Amino acid sequence: MTRNTDASVNLTYELEAAPSKVWRALTVPEYVSQWLKRPEGKNDAPEKSTLEPPFELHLISADPDTRVRYRIRDNDAISVVTFQIGANGTGGTTFSIVHELAMSAANGNCQKPLRAAA
Repeated sequence: MTRNTDASVNLTYELEAAPSKVWRALTVPEYVSQWLKRPEGKNDAPEKSTLEPPFELHLISADPDTRVRYRIRDNDAISVVTFQIGANGTGGTTFSIVHELAMSAANGNCQKPLRAAA
């Protein structure tokens, strides 16, 4: 299920992996850097692609095995991404992503609070 608004994208997936495995993928730095990177061909020069995120990533909060929130600064935008994790009754995980634009980095001197993810 995908729901988009002017400032957010909401995605929900059913994963075969157990919630504990999804949690590790979201919180162990080596794993985060492997899956949270730009897809090949999305960088200005593909040879610049590395396993490290090509943007600033800051952990806001982590509720064990249920929710993780990151602040991401990418070019001129700051956004908040919330990952929700829940057991789905088949041994897998219901995995939801809410990606909300918080503010423009060009306005970085403004001390506006980041919008909280749903």
